[in-house]
Amino acid sequence: MILRDALQRVKGFRYVVEQLELCSPVGRRCLYDSPWMDSKGALEMEFERIRQVCALGEQPASAAVLEGVEVKLMQVRDIRGTVKRTATASVLDDLELFELKHFALLVEDIREMVRMWPWVELPDLKELVGVLDPEGNRLPHFYVYDAYDPELAEIRSMIRQRSQQGDSEEELAGLYEQEMAVENRVREDLSVRLRAWHARLQQALEGIGMVDMILAKAKLTRQWQLVCPTVQEEGDLVLEGLFHPQVQAVLNREGKVFQAVDICLSREAAVITGANMAGKTVLLKSVQLVQYLTQFGFYVPARKAVVPLVERVLTSIGDEQDELNGLSSFAAEMLVMNDIVDAISQHQRVLVLIDELARTTNPQEGRAIVNGMVDFLSSHRVMAMVTTHYGGITAACRKWRVRGVVENRFKGEMTLNNINEFMDYSLEADDREDVPHEAIRIAWMLGIDRELLERVENYLQEEEGNSCLKKTVQ
Repeated sequence: MILRDALQRVKGFRYVVEQLELCSPVGRRCLYDSPWMDSKGALEMEFERIRQVCALGEQPASAAVLEGVEVKLMQVRDIRGTVKRTATASVLDDLELFELKHFALLVEDIREMVRMWPWVELPDLKELVGVLDPEGNRLPHFYVYDAYDPELAEIRSMIRQRSQQGDSEEELAGLYEQEMAVENRVREDLSVRLRAWHARLQQALEGIGMVDMILAKAKLTRQWQLVCPTVQEEGDLVLEGLFHPQVQAVLNREGKVFQAVDICLSREAAVITGANMAGKTVLLKSVQLVQYLTQFGFYVPARKAVVPLVERVLTSIGDEQDELNGLSSFAAEMLVMNDIVDAISQHQRVLVLIDELARTTNPQEGRAIVNGMVDFLSSHRVMAMVTTHYGGITAACRKWRVRGVVENRFKGEMTLNNINEFMDYSLEADDREDVPHEAIRIAWMLGIDRELLERVENYLQEEEGNSCLKKTVQ
């Protein structure tokens, strides 16, 4: 998988990528073609590059260099097509020769600016600049200079002399034809000479793209105060102070504060319960985002992050399922579960994230489905997180509960605009089989019609009474 594909799968990841201040189309292509990395060594090299650039940004003198590099990067064009043609028998035209000259000049300027950066490998293009700029004026345009061919210089001199003597264009036509023929010969010669530079030009494109991408990652890291994840081949996923940048940005615009959360996932499935508005889905998406960011070489939104590497992140999240194929939501969900089971049975290293499993079926069957899936995940020692509103989850797992509503957490009455101020989104270990019953409590706090809620409570008490009676009989 490459990053371009991942953007279609994870909305939060797309949001992060869209915030990157890339300077050039070469940098953007380098980013979009970035592979999913499951090598600890490769990721640590990427994180070290980001760390070094972040350190440079904190030093005034180095920060000025970074700004200068960005200015140069903004002038870089994506000339992949032209570079590709340097490896063929094609004769390059003046536009293509200009593109190569301008690019080579920019590479040399950037190379000089970053010469002390150990992680940057840009090829030396001084000789190429000399080939395309024989007069050494370093101007960003291309011209078939007199210096390329003595015969060309002589013909042009004759044209100038005879023009000054008053000869007409018709009288000079023969000389113009000779000039054009020599110019074409020069272009052919240059095209042949440039073939030897194809590999270095390709290397320069990749190097420039890397520089742009790392600078953008580092800038975002500093702006958002992201943290370098500690990657490991095996072990627990440990996240402290985890936040979701996109959700945090929305809350900040509304004058609200995002509550960061701590979570640890092991090789025993974790079941998360809590009220419908308790942030379980945001938590799941935040964990998903951290895994994607880590394995595409980004720092992550947390205070501390220890991230084991996986081959795939397998998810079932309601608003991301495609039900346009005519299947019911439940049928679509069951097919996703089957794909997850199939991947695990093939011994793939995966992270499994399932949101409100079987929420669209009846509670008795839904509870059984959740238990069965959790039991399968734990028995296969899969790192997994399953959110649910069902009670009676008895399968082996680690249980966490979102603390939920805290009435004295915020002064004033609860409204739709301030309800999140009353919520405590932190997790606490919970071995109970029941789930939080906060729906009616929240409805009362929101001032929902009294008669309606009294009727609801009557039915709830009746249901709880029948449940207690059933347990007594058993």
